[in-house]
Amino acid sequence: MSLTWQEAHNISIVRYLSMQGCFPVYSSSGGKEYHYHSPIRGNDSTPSFHLNVLKNKWHDKGLGIGGDVIDLVAEHQSFSRSKACHWLSRSGLYSGDYVPEYPAIQRGKYYSDKKSDERISSSIKPINDNLEYAKLEEDNSFIIDSIQPVNHPILLQYLAYRGISVDIAKKYGLLEINYQIFNLPESQFFALAWLNDSGGCEFNSKQGQKSFKGCLGIKDITSINLAKGRKIAVFESATDFWAYLSYYKINEYQSSAVILNSISLRGKLMDVVEQYQPECLYLFLDNDIEGCKTTELIMDEVQNIPVKNKSHLYENHKDFNEMIQKSLT
Repeated sequence: MSLTWQEAHNISIVRYLSMQGCFPVYSSSGGKEYHYHSPIRGNDSTPSFHLNVLKNKWHDKGLGIGGDVIDLVAEHQSFSRSKACHWLSRSGLYSGDYVPEYPAIQRGKYYSDKKSDERISSSIKPINDNLEYAKLEEDNSFIIDSIQPVNHPILLQYLAYRGISVDIAKKYGLLEINYQIFNLPESQFFALAWLNDSGGCEFNSKQGQKSFKGCLGIKDITSINLAKGRKIAVFESATDFWAYLSYYKINEYQSSAVILNSISLRGKLMDVVEQYQPECLYLFLDNDIEGCKTTELIMDEVQNIPVKNKSHLYENHKDFNEMIQKSLT
């Protein structure tokens, strides 16, 4: 079959890229724009090949070139436009007038030049040990540049301000994440980080008076030192757990701990209680409406194990970390 220039021009770029095993990493502009690692260049660590599926046009930001599907085949396979058109005639990709096609996002992609043994310094790992972060596929809107031992001066200063011992926190999961958010200009960020039990990366940062908390990947609890029959302390956030250890100068934590990372994950705690049957459950949840309500719910749900509400230790403060922070001022 021999195609005219217009017929070849109408072949879907999505269909051609899919044939080549190329799939987008994320989309933008309400699903009109798709962003790929460049099929033309082999060193495109940040997706800089953009495809507008409505116009069936592409643009490679790294090379500063773009065009239609004929131009893409010519660049990708080092053909002339005439030879690219002939190749497309024989490809079987032509299906009539162009109709926009929407490619599947390539999930599970994250990017880092760091080796896995360089990323993790803590000996405390999640139950579901997942050093390669293979379960980050539920969120494809970010690039991880590195997950490493914390060393950024601003983060170290922030920990000191919060009354948290860096050495103790490092021993119990403290990391630093450097990441980028797609679709945002100048979007390179750094934050305190710790892993959860599904291999997702929880993070916490502060800029001015604003705090930013979130998760890259699957949201889950973070469990530490879990073992049958052990006491379990429950905290809403890792900073409260690290603050607790720092305040009492606990270098070797002998009990178990569960960091909820979100009070909406109360059900995950119930699963841990059922599986490990702790000697006692100690609750260090926030003294706000949601935290107090969650404390009451847990105390009602756990019947066969003693449950002790420890929030009186930081009475008149939102959480344990705020209490020790205020004591430093």
